[in-house]
Amino acid sequence: MDSFELKNKRSSPRRLLTVLWNLLTVLVLLMTCCVGLVTVTIYLDPYSNLNLFPPPTPIQGAKMPTLTPTPLQILPPTWTPSPTVTPRPTFTPTFTPTSTPTEAPTATEVPTPTPLPPEMVQYALSPDSPKAMASTAFYPDRGCKWAGVAGQIFDANGEPLPPASVLIVVGGKLNGESIELLSLNGTAPQYGFSGYEIVLGDVPIASQASLYIQLFDPQGQPLTDRIYFDTYGACEQNLIMIDFNAIAR
Repeated sequence: MDSFELKNKRSSPRRLLTVLWNLLTVLVLLMTCCVGLVTVTIYLDPYSNLNLFPPPTPIQGAKMPTLTPTPLQILPPTWTPSPTVTPRPTFTPTFTPTSTPTEAPTATEVPTPTPLPPEMVQYALSPDSPKAMASTAFYPDRGCKWAGVAGQIFDANGEPLPPASVLIVVGGKLNGESIELLSLNGTAPQYGFSGYEIVLGDVPIASQASLYIQLFDPQGQPLTDRIYFDTYGACEQNLIMIDFNAIAR
């Protein structure tokens, strides 16, 4: 009898624990079912009151009005008159007068310059000028491929003038062409201290009193009259030497 009571006293705590675990199990099952039910409800209706974080309400787009086709009114074609062709005027030939030949004007002679008064003539030709000679004496390598005029200017005592004291001009016509060539004394020292040189061309050409030489001072005042001279077509006479001496006063 005593042993039975002792067994009952020992088994009471175990029963309590078993009952407690059973209650907890049932409670967990109920909670699981509730959570599942709430989850399904929120999934099916996200905007349910059970959802603590409902999604934002979507904005409904404005409905676009439907286009109603309007029937086109087709107008009947109207008749447009074609442009009339204006007849072109007929061409009437006009008489063109023939030109009357006119006589060509005759060449006028160029007046010769007035000779200087004797007191204004400052230089005269040297006794042996002008003198034709071969240019090989000064240009051995040029041969006959050159023609020119050269010389020196001396004072009244026969001394060469300082360079650039006198302007030398050779002008006139050579081989049918007008020329006017310039030089200064002292610019061609191969002919002397006061030497000058004027190149006429690359071949000797004969002419007779169609070229002249004249001296001027640095201010352009004439010191001599025009002095005409001849040139020659021979290679041995392709250089015309013309010297001047000042006139003693």
